[in-house]
Amino acid sequence: MKLLRPVTITDAMLTSSTVPENDHPAWSAGTAYVTGNRVILASTHRRYEALAASTGVNPATDPTRWLDLGPTNRWAMFDARVGTASTRAASLQAVLAPGAVDAVALIDTDAESATVTLTVDGVTNYTSTQSFNLGGNAIDNWFSWFFEPIGRKSTLLFLDVPVYANGVVTVTIARDNPADIVSCGSLLLGRQLSLGDTEHGVDIGIIDYSRKEADQFGVISVVERAFAKRMTARVVMPTDAVDDIHRNLAALRATPVLWIGSETFESLTVFGFYKEFSIDLAYPTVSYCSLTIEGLT
Repeated sequence: MKLLRPVTITDAMLTSSTVPENDHPAWSAGTAYVTGNRVILASTHRRYEALAASTGVNPATDPTRWLDLGPTNRWAMFDARVGTASTRAASLQAVLAPGAVDAVALIDTDAESATVTLTVDGVTNYTSTQSFNLGGNAIDNWFSWFFEPIGRKSTLLFLDVPVYANGVVTVTIARDNPADIVSCGSLLLGRQLSLGDTEHGVDIGIIDYSRKEADQFGVISVVERAFAKRMTARVVMPTDAVDDIHRNLAALRATPVLWIGSETFESLTVFGFYKEFSIDLAYPTVSYCSLTIEGLT
C-alpha cells in the first residue's frame, strides 16, 4: 500500500498549458451584468453565472448574485475533484514546476497514451510513455474480437520519477485520432509514502449516489448521479514503523490523497479520504493496519 500525497498546484507552478482558459469572457468591474451572463475570474480560475443584475460585484465574494459553476477548463484537472475534467481535441499538455516530487498520476482520464518527462536545467533526466489501452486480454472469441469495444484504463501511474527540487515536469496526454477529445479528470503530482504490503482479501466497490423515485402512480424513475469508489484493506508493516505510519496517517485526516493498494489492479487505486484506520501491534516484528477508504466523486 502506497500513498501519493499531491501538491497543490499554483499559478506559479503551472509554467504553461495547451488547454485554453477562455470558457467565458473575463469578469470586469466596469461591466453591467444581467441575469444569465457567464464569466471567468482569473484570481480563482473558476466560472460564474449571474443570478441577478450587478456592476462591480466580484463573483467570488457574493454567492447571492453569482453562482459558482466550477473550475475553468484549464484548471479542472487540478481542483482535487474527480468529477470535473480538462478537455482538448487531439492532445493536452501541461508543463509544471512542482518542486520535489517522485510520482505523477492521471485519474479519470480518457485518452490513448500519456508521456511524462522530467527536465533539470534543460536536460532530460526522465521520460516514460504508457498506454491507456488494455490490449486483448479479455478477447477470447471471434465475436468479441470484431464487436467488443477496446478495453481502456482511466488511471495511469508514474511512480519512478526521480526527485529534483528544481525539476520541470511535462505531461502530455494524446488521442490517436486528432478529431477525438482528450479528457483528464485529475492530474496529481506529489511524494509517495509506503505503508507496507497489502494483504489478499481487499474489499472494493462503489458508493452510488443515484436516486430511484416513484411517483403517485408507482412509476419508477432513476436519477443518475455521481459515484465514489471505496476500498477496505489490511496492510502488513514492520512494527518499528508503527509510530511513523500512525503519525503520517493522523496528519492526513480530511486530506484527499491517492491510495494505491496495488499497481497491478486499477480498481485498487482510490483518490479520496480514509474514513477510519486502526493499527494492530500483533508481533514484535510485524504489525497490521486496517483502512477504510472512500473516494471522491
